[in-house]
Amino acid sequence: MNWTLFFGFFSLISGMICAGIAIYLAPYREKTGAGQLMLLMAGISIWTLGYGMEFLSPDLSLKLWWVKIEYMGVSWLGVLIFKFVCTLTGKTDYLETRLHFLLFMVPILTIFLALTNEFHGLMWQQAHLESNSVIQGIIFQRTPAFWGYTAFSYGLIFWATVILINAFVSSRGIYRKQLSLILAGVMVPWLFNVLYLFEFQTIQNLDLTPFAFMVSGILFAWGFLRYQLLNLIPLAHEAVMDGLGDPVIIMDMNDRVMEINRACSTTFALQSITPGQDTAKKMFPELYSLVDAHRKKTAVIIEAALTIKGILQQWDLRLSPLLTPQGKQSGWLIVLRDITQHKQDEAALRKSEERHRTMLEVSPTPIVYYSKKGEVTYANPAFTRVFGWDCGDLMGKPLDFIPEKHKQATENAIRQALNHPEENFDFITQRYTKSRELLDVNINAARYRDKEDNQTSLVVNYTDITRIRKVEQELRFTRDSVKSIINSMPSILIGVDDKAMITQWNIEAEKITGIPTDHARGKSLATVFPPLSGIIPNISKAIENQQVQRQEKTPLVIHQKKVVTDITVYPILSDNLPGAVIRVDDISERIKIEEMMVQSEKMMSVGGLAAGMAHEINNPLAGILQNIQVIQNRLSKPQPANVEVAKKYGIDLGLLQGYMEERGIFHMMNQVESVGKRAAKIVENMLSFSRKSDSTRSRHSLQDMVASTLSLMKNDYSMKNQHDFRSMKILQKIEDNLPAVPCEKTKIQQVLFNILKNGYEAMSEAKVASPRFVIRYFLDQNMAAVEIRDNGPGIPEKIQKRIFEPFFTTKEVGIGTGLGLSVSYFIIKENHNGMLTVESSPGKGTAFIIKLPV
Repeated sequence: MNWTLFFGFFSLISGMICAGIAIYLAPYREKTGAGQLMLLMAGISIWTLGYGMEFLSPDLSLKLWWVKIEYMGVSWLGVLIFKFVCTLTGKTDYLETRLHFLLFMVPILTIFLALTNEFHGLMWQQAHLESNSVIQGIIFQRTPAFWGYTAFSYGLIFWATVILINAFVSSRGIYRKQLSLILAGVMVPWLFNVLYLFEFQTIQNLDLTPFAFMVSGILFAWGFLRYQLLNLIPLAHEAVMDGLGDPVIIMDMNDRVMEINRACSTTFALQSITPGQDTAKKMFPELYSLVDAHRKKTAVIIEAALTIKGILQQWDLRLSPLLTPQGKQSGWLIVLRDITQHKQDEAALRKSEERHRTMLEVSPTPIVYYSKKGEVTYANPAFTRVFGWDCGDLMGKPLDFIPEKHKQATENAIRQALNHPEENFDFITQRYTKSRELLDVNINAARYRDKEDNQTSLVVNYTDITRIRKVEQELRFTRDSVKSIINSMPSILIGVDDKAMITQWNIEAEKITGIPTDHARGKSLATVFPPLSGIIPNISKAIENQQVQRQEKTPLVIHQKKVVTDITVYPILSDNLPGAVIRVDDISERIKIEEMMVQSEKMMSVGGLAAGMAHEINNPLAGILQNIQVIQNRLSKPQPANVEVAKKYGIDLGLLQGYMEERGIFHMMNQVESVGKRAAKIVENMLSFSRKSDSTRSRHSLQDMVASTLSLMKNDYSMKNQHDFRSMKILQKIEDNLPAVPCEKTKIQQVLFNILKNGYEAMSEAKVASPRFVIRYFLDQNMAAVEIRDNGPGIPEKIQKRIFEPFFTTKEVGIGTGLGLSVSYFIIKENHNGMLTVESSPGKGTAFIIKLPV
């Protein structure tokens, strides 16, 4: 493939594309910046077309001729790029007259030197064809004039690039997109030309810069079509300008007329203008004198009379500074509006104002006009009737009738009304009357503008809503009171309609169920609170019969916790809104208290019974024990009286004793004595249960009392059941500085003995593999406590309620009396004002906790 021909034709196509862009810009050449861009694309086209012909030329001389043609286009690129960028970004102060001369002289000199190079060799000295490369191109030996021109062009392009980057950083929106395209279009050719001149590319004699400029042309063309690139020029767009019906004039900072619209041309009878050629003072002398006298850094509007075409007319003159996207002023915008007809309309407007005043006078609503300073300019008769002030007393003065607590809110409301002139602003507040009566008022405020659309006052309508507010407050108070009463109830209160849909849901219901009121209201009771779904028939019955429905001691399961409740359904006595209120009371604690009261009364009854029985049993029991001892003495001991009587009847005491031993009569007597003593002990326990002891008390350590009881327990051994306490493992957890307690040591030891004995018997009967007691000492507020916990089978829940009842036992008849724990409870509770509680569950052991005041 012949790459030389390929790049030649490709360069020609690039040149044609750039020429097409230049032709496209021709209709816009009168626009500042557009003409420079058109010349830039034309120069690129000449360079690229010449470069293509250079490739296609057969010999060196013809190629050099086309190189000279290329200089006629390329010499202007740096200058045109710099001028184009300065115009786009508003940096026209860089393009002063002296700099203009220098900018144009360098390209002209460069073209002259290129065309005459064979006479002086200042642009290149030697040129030959490269035959070893894939592309047949010219190799130049560059000379100082060429490098001087290159430095000059590169400097201008670099300067333009910096200006573009600064403008790009501060730009926004579509301007940012437009500048990005221009920046890319400038940077791409520059980079490719650097690669060519400094031989950084593979094919050293191939200059890709013209092709890069084709890319720039494509970018610019895309900008024309997609982002309206010409609108970057800091002048008003032609279509917008011509669409305005008022005359518009645009001046630069030197007061030169840069553009006028069609309306201006028609008004001042101007055919056309050359932008930047004539000053406004020359073209519009009468108008210029007004502009020069009134222009400021900000926009100004004045009303002036101008004679145009021999006719005196009234004009509204608006003068505004033109700013670049970076905020720098680049010129002035003058807009004229014919207000002659407007003046003629003022008479009609006065009549309208009279009608407006009549409406104000007859309005039943108090209305006040305020000036910008907050002074009253008008108050209608309705204001006088309601607030008591006459309009004449208020004119030109501020109206002092705002309570102190409402001043800040009023200032905020006025500020909002002023900042939003297109809206009416309403708010409710309070105002004083002339007699210092406080009224609730609704205020509607709006800005009032005159015929020139200038804000002249603030119009405020006052509506007395004192009675309405009072009724609202009473209703709100009633509602809040009812809500407070409902929410302060310790019971769950739920309001439902006749379809069991929830209408009310108090705080207690939220706390118990964890469901907020907003989530519960409007939903069915069965969905929100399933445990109560069973009472829905009671709800229907209560509403239908208008009778209260009660359901007592109803078990409910709430969050996996079983509670006992009383449920009451109250019908709402209303024909219009049928419904009911459900009250749910948790009576679990009350049930426990009732059980405790029954237990206490039972204990008191049994105590009285025990006292009576103890006295009745004690006397015959004493006779039995005394007589059995006498019998044993008379049969077993050789006392003189016994020997004398035995001789009298011929009885040998030794033989008699042998007979009784062999027949086990002495053993039987011992058994009778043992049973009698046991019965005496039971009587003693019953007496202790039935009365408080008057024994003296002293301070003892719980640890010491437990230690002595454990020592006593180790000597206790049951032959029948083979219960040996010494096989038990004892673990003790002692809290430091546990104080001693005032108590009767023997009775506390009796309690400890009963608890320990019950525990190890239970563990032995259950055949616990590794029986143990864990004894923990601790201080609970003002009470010293000891906890005795075993790892036995535990006590069923239904039995736990009865373990402290007298005579209640789970042991077989003849083994247990059922008094051990009841006496222990009585000793701790009644004799020592302490507490004895039990914690147990099947399979997890039992813990008795004794607490005594310190």
